[in-house]
Formats: sequence, C-alpha cells, structure tokens
Amino acid sequence: MECVNTVRRIMEGLVKDAYPGASLVVNANGETLINLTVGYAQLKPVERLMRGGMLFDLASLTKALSTSLIVMKLAEEGALSLSQRVSELIPDFSRTNAGASDVKDKVRVWMLLSHTSGLPAWLPLYKSASSRDELINQAVTSFLVYEPGSRVVYSDLNYIVLTALVERITGQRIDSLFQEMVAKPLNLSKALYNPLTRFSRDDVVATEYINGDALVGVVHDENARAMDGVSGHAGLFATAEDAAKIADSLLESYRNGAFLTRPSIKTMWTPWACGESCYGLGWQIYKRGVTTSGGDFLTDGKAFGHTGFTGTSLWIDVELGLTIVLFTNRVHPSRDNRRIDYARPIIHNAAVSCADKLTYH
Repeated sequence: MECVNTVRRIMEGLVKDAYPGASLVVNANGETLINLTVGYAQLKPVERLMRGGMLFDLASLTKALSTSLIVMKLAEEGALSLSQRVSELIPDFSRTNAGASDVKDKVRVWMLLSHTSGLPAWLPLYKSASSRDELINQAVTSFLVYEPGSRVVYSDLNYIVLTALVERITGQRIDSLFQEMVAKPLNLSKALYNPLTRFSRDDVVATEYINGDALVGVVHDENARAMDGVSGHAGLFATAEDAAKIADSLLESYRNGAFLTRPSIKTMWTPWACGESCYGLGWQIYKRGVTTSGGDFLTDGKAFGHTGFTGTSLWIDVELGLTIVLFTNRVHPSRDNRRIDYARPIIHNAAVSCADKLTYH
C-alpha cells in the first residue's frame, strides 16, 4: 500500500537527524498493518544496519511493560493492595537517613505507580552506592520533597522503590518476575533484562558512545546499570514485535479480560493523577495538544502509553483498536540529540493515518 511507503520515506528522512535507526510496528486489533525498519543499529565505532527483530534498550518503558504489569498481577493475586501503605510492605520506607518519617507513612502503593508519592524526580544514586542492595536502600530511605498525593512529579525513584516492594513480597528479583509473570504467559522470546545472557551483541541496538565504545546490551540508565541492569524503572530490552505483543494483550484485556482482568486494566488506565499530563498506574494517558509524543490523531483519554529516554515509545488506542510501537536509538552516539521530540509526532501522525486507510478503505 502506498501509505506504508510514505511512512517509510518519512522514517528514512529522519535517519541521522533525529536518530540513526528506527523500528515501527503498528497493529490493528492484533493484526500487523505496518512493520518497518530503517537506518542503522550503530554508527560508532563501527556501522551496523538496523534489522527487524533487534532488541532495544527500552529505558522508562520498563515502568509500563514490566513493573506496572507485575504490580497489577500481584494485586490480582491478593499479594498486595494498591491502597496499602508502602511502609507496611517495606518497613524501612518509613524512615530516612535522619530517622523516622511520619509523612512517609502516608504513601500508598498507587502513589508510587502514579508519580504522586512525594519522592524527588531523580537522584544520582549510582555515584554513592557500591551495590544493588545499597542503591535500593538509598532510594527506599530517600526524603520526600512534597506532600504525598498533592501533585505529580515523574520520578524514577518511585519505580526503584516498587522494585524493592515486589522483590520483598515474592522473594524473586524483578527480572525473573518479568519472565514468569509477563514473558512466559505472552510467549515473548525477545523481551528480557540483560540481553547478552541470551543474545549476541549483533542482535542488540547500540545506545550511547562512551569512553571509546558504544553501550550494546548494557542498560543506558546509570542507576539501573549500578543495579546490575535489573530495576523497575529501566533495564528491560525487547524487540518492537514483542513489545507490540504486550500491547495487543493489554488491548484484548481492556475489551475482554485476558492477560489482565478487565477491572485490573481499567484501574491501571484510570487517570489517578493529573498535572500537565495525566497518569494512570504506570501509564501516561493521552491528551490531545499536551501528549505530543503520540501525535495528533489518537483518542483523547482513550490512548495509553509511555516513552523511554533512549528513544522508545508505545501507544495503545482502545477506541481505534491500534497499538503503535516506535523504537529508535536516538541516544546513539550521543544523548544530546533531542530531535526525537519532533520526529515522534510526525511518525505517529503518518502511522495512524495509514492505519486508517488500511483498515477502513
């Protein structure tokens, strides 16, 4: 179809300006309409062409595709309650390095998921932590910087604390929880933490060029790297195809209850907290004119997604029946390239328009 070629030309036109390479998968009601790969998986120190089926560092998409799903599954099983105090599940959470903190006792599990806990947006914990356990402990005992529930401040620390929470409840690390609770039920063969344990460097897209080499298969996020590559805020790698499988399963869950029950997914995608943008539990809720990463044609309040610092994004529009996965390696060779911010809406608009033509015409 001509419109698919148009999308390809747009994506190719952005190579080397907005990103070295990209992979796009667009599904309508579980059927693949568009699957395109353009550009380069790596430019420095050697060039590698992008191929279909390569693994990307998902960065903060980990929050939506791993952590939020694990928490919702545990809630379904009765292992935790979304309204439970975090300090009931992690007693150390109620203290800081200055002693006990009554205000931290107010933080509920849903506040971590919706970025309303009061924890700071970010801290360079990797600079002082000498181990994964120490970094997690520093996050758990961090000071709050605002009253819990009073406003939205997007924070990686929320999801590092959630890492501690799910690991304490289950006695398993979050990478094994992801395999057991998400990857196996959905038959995902290329979605995992620390991908070099199963795949070669040639199967993985490069991120930043640092100290004379590119990061390949090693998580880009510094705090996650200090956590041995395994965290709830970053660390997951996947192909666009496997990410689309997760998205399709959630669309089906929204309609009929499948991977998650209908009550669970509606709870996850309810707007729990709204600042400039609205958040559900681990997911951003699309608002036209505000949520620029999704373009202009998704359905207000009925599309749910997330972005990742490395140049990844995923959107699910339950009204249109579309799942859109756009993965790029925009931080290669340098994180200083921010032109992905204008590239994303251009590609999404073209993809949604094309999907409309392919589906209804």
